[in-house]
This record gives sequence, structure tokens and C-alpha cells, in this order.
Amino acid sequence: MNTESIPKPIPKPTPTRASKRTATRATKPSAPAPAQTDLAAPEAAPMRFLDTYLAALLARASSLISDEFHATLARKKIPVLQWRVLACLSDGSLPMGDLGRVILAKQPTVSKLIDRMEAAGLVARQEDPASRRRTLVALTPHGSTLAAELVVLALEHEASVLLPFAPETAKIFVDVLRQLIAQHSK
Repeated sequence: MNTESIPKPIPKPTPTRASKRTATRATKPSAPAPAQTDLAAPEAAPMRFLDTYLAALLARASSLISDEFHATLARKKIPVLQWRVLACLSDGSLPMGDLGRVILAKQPTVSKLIDRMEAAGLVARQEDPASRRRTLVALTPHGSTLAAELVVLALEHEASVLLPFAPETAKIFVDVLRQLIAQHSK
């Protein structure tokens, strides 16, 4: 019998570290998937730390709500920091230093942003009559018009966010947030 015509078995590949891990994973019983935490149903699974930690809750809520409005700004091609400046100055002029604190940006960023907004005709720098060392920033008529349009959109968005809540609850919520800000701004 001619043994050359009989096909030889294909040798099994030498397992690598990765294939050993994969094979091991495949033979181990899989652990149950972690329970999804539903904030609306606190009796379900135990709450994770970050589901009850105030700073994390505030950050998540801010991020989610802001992202919704930022999509509106993006459609209008308005950068977020520019919106913040327009919103801040819609109630009147502010010193450059105060503007940075309110829009949550560092001074060099604010200076460059104001340069661009000034070049676009949205804001103007003014000397502070109370102190020659301070510079005020104010909206131009064009900036005021744009700010007014955006404030209307922001208020509509805010109303949609607060719609599921009773008006008294929404007012309490806003009041508590303002108190938190006041307490921690010192």
C-alpha cells in the first residue's frame, strides 16, 4: 500500500497566549450581566455610588442638558463659548475677569475669544469709568440681536427640560442650585 497517497493529518496550531485566554473564556460559565440601574425605580438593584453622589449627578445632568442645547448651537454654527459670552452680556457689560469666571474659561481663552467676537462685530471693549485698569466687554447692536435670538432658544430648551416637573418643583430645583452655587463660590 502506498502511504504517500494517504493525506496526513493537519497538525493543530500551537496555542498562543491569546488563543488560550479565548479558549478559557469560552469554557468558563459566563457571569450574569451587571444589572442596569434605573434611577426611576430605586427598589430594583442597589444604587452605585455615582448614582447617588451629588457632584456626579450634577455633572451628568449638566452634560446631558447642555449637549441637547449645544446641538441647536451647532446647527446655527455658534461655538459654545461664544454663546456663553453672548448670554452673559445680554444683561449688560462685564469686566473681562468676571466674564471668564462666568463662562467657565481661562483668561487667555477669553481674551482670544473676545478678539474674534470683536472682529465679527458682536462685542466691543470699553474702558471702565470706575477703574481705568479694568476693561469692560459689551454687546454691539448686532451682538444684542443674536444674543436675544439665542436666549429665546435657550429658554425654550429649558422649558422642555423642566416640563415633566410641577412648576413648584422646578422653582425649588433652580433655587437649590443657586444656593449651592452661592455657598461654594466663596
